[in-house]
Amino acid sequence: MNIRTTNDLCSFISADLAWRKKELSTLINYSTGTSTNSIDQLVLTRCGVALLYAHWEGFIKIATNAYLAFLKMQRLRNDQIKPNLLTLSMLHSVNFSSESNKYSEYGKITDFYLLNMTSHARFPFKNGLDTKSNLSSTVLKEFLWCLGLDYSPYETKEKLIDTRLVNRRNHIAHGQYLDIGIEDFKEMRDSIIVILESIKTEIENSAINGSYKKKYKVGTYK
Repeated sequence: MNIRTTNDLCSFISADLAWRKKELSTLINYSTGTSTNSIDQLVLTRCGVALLYAHWEGFIKIATNAYLAFLKMQRLRNDQIKPNLLTLSMLHSVNFSSESNKYSEYGKITDFYLLNMTSHARFPFKNGLDTKSNLSSTVLKEFLWCLGLDYSPYETKEKLIDTRLVNRRNHIAHGQYLDIGIEDFKEMRDSIIVILESIKTEIENSAINGSYKKKYKVGTYK
């Protein structure tokens, strides 16, 4: 993933979201076609929930990986980045053993902050952040925290994400029956797309404004 500039980043994530939106629109067009009966429509909306979740997780993973790849190319030092990103760089730089309750393991954290602050920051842009195979609102909140992005706009969307999307997808993936109407699915699709577009904008603005950098104040930083 060769993303060097803000233009590279914006173009990449815009194109990625565009094909996902088109595919979901195509599915809805099939579902609402004049030749589609109610049984076929139910099958398509059940498939649609699984597809919508795939695009939900897929875009967030791809977009955050692209942002991390962009940050890597800025070649910033650890002492130049926001605390959230510094935490991510530390976790990607330090090898912890399974015996993490030992004092010597915590000493690795101390060593990092004492010895590596002028080293280039490291980010997990290849494997990305772990979605836990269920990108719930809790996981989304952790993703955005790691990147130093604002989660507060999505606090009112947690029921949509967890109950209407993730839980439904899990029921369908495990072979359980769900009756999901086309209007319900269309509204859910539209709401999820709004969230994805908002996250896309947050990532773009952060890159353009350089908000990933540590902002100095008198005697401290934020």
